[in-house]
Amino acid sequence: MKSAFLVAALAVAYAQSPAFEVASIRPSDPAGTVAIRRSGYRIATTSTSLQFLITWAYDVHSDRLYGKPNWLDSVRYDIVANAPQDNPPAPRRPGQPTELQVMMQALLAERFRLIIHRETRELPMYALVVTKGGPKFRLTEAPAVMGQTPFSMPGQGRLIGTQVSAEMLAKVLSDQLSRSVQDQTGLKGVFDFRLEWEPDASSARPDDLSTPADPRTGSSLFTAIQEQLGLKMEARKAPVEVLVIDHIERAPTEN
Repeated sequence: MKSAFLVAALAVAYAQSPAFEVASIRPSDPAGTVAIRRSGYRIATTSTSLQFLITWAYDVHSDRLYGKPNWLDSVRYDIVANAPQDNPPAPRRPGQPTELQVMMQALLAERFRLIIHRETRELPMYALVVTKGGPKFRLTEAPAVMGQTPFSMPGQGRLIGTQVSAEMLAKVLSDQLSRSVQDQTGLKGVFDFRLEWEPDASSARPDDLSTPADPRTGSSLFTAIQEQLGLKMEARKAPVEVLVIDHIERAPTEN
């Protein structure tokens, strides 16, 4: 009964949400490379796993995804999906998913029978906080609409942000560290920054983040954030919202 109720509730919710008009899903070429391309209401992916698609659609890091079948990150799909283009995508406000993400959620529920729920669990994480000296960047008022590509990585160990919030920075750091980072800075507004670090020096991810990096190996990401941005990451355990997969099917329904 619970599953039936969830399916019915999802069907109602997605019927009221924007959805792709046409979507083709096919198995990927094993030699293909992972790619995702977005333009307006069109999205095309190659060699993407369902784990990749779920984490992107729900804007959640993979370490917060539970109930994963063992094939979730190994079976790959090519997807081409289009929606009516009568109107341009609605502007994205801070903290809101894009319409493409909402449409991908609907696609996963319809074609892969994805059913999920959210829980709060006590997990290891990093808290992003401000150092005693304060931030080393200038905060400005957040725009009504956030940019589509506020971050760029021109090379390994280099990250550039344009009009980003502390919450957005925390999400990007989660990707770099493969561990959840929560914004606990209390900072309001947006800022620009350039960050440089030695990638190999960050691989250890020490639990004692107060230990400075060995200068002979270059600055770790932890040290670079503190020295260049006036922020720091503290290792903690805290209640974290996670996404739990209740049901998902490996083979999609027919195109």
